[in-house]
Amino acid sequence: MNKKIVILPIFLGLLVTGCGGASSSSSQTTRPVTLSYADWANQDLNQKLIDAFMAKYPNITVELRQDITGAGDAFTGNLVTAAQAGLLPDVFATDNVPTVINAGLTLDMAEYWDNDPDAQLVYDNIAVAGVYDGKRYAMPSFQFLKGILLNLDIFERADLQTVAGKYRIDNDGYPMKDWTFQEYINIAKDITNFDLVNPQNLVVGTDLWYGLPDFQQVWPTMENAATQYDTFDGTRFNYTSPAWIEAMQEKVRFANLRDGTVSIFNEEDFNNTPELQTFLITSGYAAMKIEGSWQLPLIKQAKDVSGFELGFWPYPRGSAGFYPPTILDFQAISSQTQHPEEAYLLAKWMTYGREGWLARLDFVEEEQAADIALGLTPNYLDRYPVADYPEVWERVYGLVEGVEGIDIIFDNIENSKPDLDKWLPGYKDFWAWVYNPENPWNWLELATLGPNAVPTFAAEWQKQINLLVSQGLTPAS
Repeated sequence: MNKKIVILPIFLGLLVTGCGGASSSSSQTTRPVTLSYADWANQDLNQKLIDAFMAKYPNITVELRQDITGAGDAFTGNLVTAAQAGLLPDVFATDNVPTVINAGLTLDMAEYWDNDPDAQLVYDNIAVAGVYDGKRYAMPSFQFLKGILLNLDIFERADLQTVAGKYRIDNDGYPMKDWTFQEYINIAKDITNFDLVNPQNLVVGTDLWYGLPDFQQVWPTMENAATQYDTFDGTRFNYTSPAWIEAMQEKVRFANLRDGTVSIFNEEDFNNTPELQTFLITSGYAAMKIEGSWQLPLIKQAKDVSGFELGFWPYPRGSAGFYPPTILDFQAISSQTQHPEEAYLLAKWMTYGREGWLARLDFVEEEQAADIALGLTPNYLDRYPVADYPEVWERVYGLVEGVEGIDIIFDNIENSKPDLDKWLPGYKDFWAWVYNPENPWNWLELATLGPNAVPTFAAEWQKQINLLVSQGLTPAS
C-alpha cells in the first residue's frame, strides 16, 4: 500500500500536544511478544541496549536483525526488499522517511506518541519532523551536531591577534566561541599559508562540508529566530530573501577560491602536492573543517595517532543569535508488525526515550572508563538526545569532556534547528535537480557565473524547490 504524504504548516502550529492519556511506556503489557529490530549503528551497543530493554520488559523478546546490510540509502533499499518478502523488522532505522512511507513500510504511531509524556519533552523544532497531516510515520532518534573542527595546534602556532572589525581571538589564540560568519571567513583567509614549495608550512584555511560550503542552509537560521533550516517555514522556502542570497553569494565566492583558503584546488596544484591529497583535517594541514559530530572520532585519531589537538567549535552565529544546526536520524515502526504497542516501546527505548538514554549512557560510561584506565583517549559520545531530560544531559557533558568548544553547543541545544534531508519529501529530488548538468540552472553554472548571478538563480531555485516539495506533500487528486 502507498501512503500519500500530506503536511500542514508545521512550524506554524502543527506540533501535536499530549491528549492527557497514560504514557505508553508505563502500560507494560504482559503477553509474550517477539519483536525484531534493525539499524546500521554499532551492533554490540545495540545488543546491550536490547538486553537492557528485555530486562525491563521480560515478556518481550527482541531479535537484533543483522541480515539487512549497508548504511544510509543502501540500508533503506534493503528494507524495501525485506518488506517485499514479508521480512520487515518491527522497528527499523531509515535514511529517508518519504521513501519508506511511499513503499508502505511505516505505521502511524501518533496515538502512542501523543499520549507519552516523554514525547512532550522533545524539542519543538524536532518534534514536528516526521509528521504528515497529523500522522507520525517516524520518530526522531538522535541529533548530531554541525560545527567546526578546529586544529588547536595550528592556531597556537599562528598566534593570531584580535583585529578590530575583523575577528576576535581569545587568550589561548583560538577564535572566540561566539564568533560570527564574517569572523569565520576572515580567519579562514588570514590563517591560510598556501606554501606548496615548503609543504611543512602548509595550512589550508578551511575544509568544507562534503566539498562545498553549506552557508545558505545555515546562515539564514541565525538571522531570524523564525527561520528554519534552508529558509523552510513549514510549507515554503524563501531563497529570494536577503539572508539566503547573501549566504549563497559567499558560498559562490568560496567555491571559486583556489588559493588555499578552502579545500578546492587547481588540478595542477592538487596533482603535484601529495599533502593536498590527504584528509586535511586529520593529516594536520587544515586549520578548520565544517563537520558533523559523528566525526568526533577524528579528535581521538588526531591526538593518538598524529599528536595534535582538535576542538569542536560552535557553528558561527548571526544577528539573531545562536541556533545550533543539527542533523536528525529517524526510526519507524513496521506497517507489518503484529505488536504495535510493544514496537513503540522498543522504538522509543532505542531512540529518544529517557530510560533508553540512561541505559545507553551506562554502557558508554563503562567503555570510556575502561579506555581511561588503560591510558587511552576515550571514544566520545557523538549523538545526542532530542528531548529535554536534565539528568541525561548532565551525563552527556561528561562523555565529551576534553572536546574544546562543544559545551557551548549543548548550552543552546533547546534552540537547535534541524536539517530536512531525511524527512521532507521533494527535498532530495530538488538537490538532484541542482546538480543535474542538463538543468540550465545547475550549481556548476551558478558557480561559473559568479555571485552576481545568485539573485536570478535564487528565483529559479525557489520556484523549483517549492514545486517539488509541494508535490511531495500534497495527495494526488
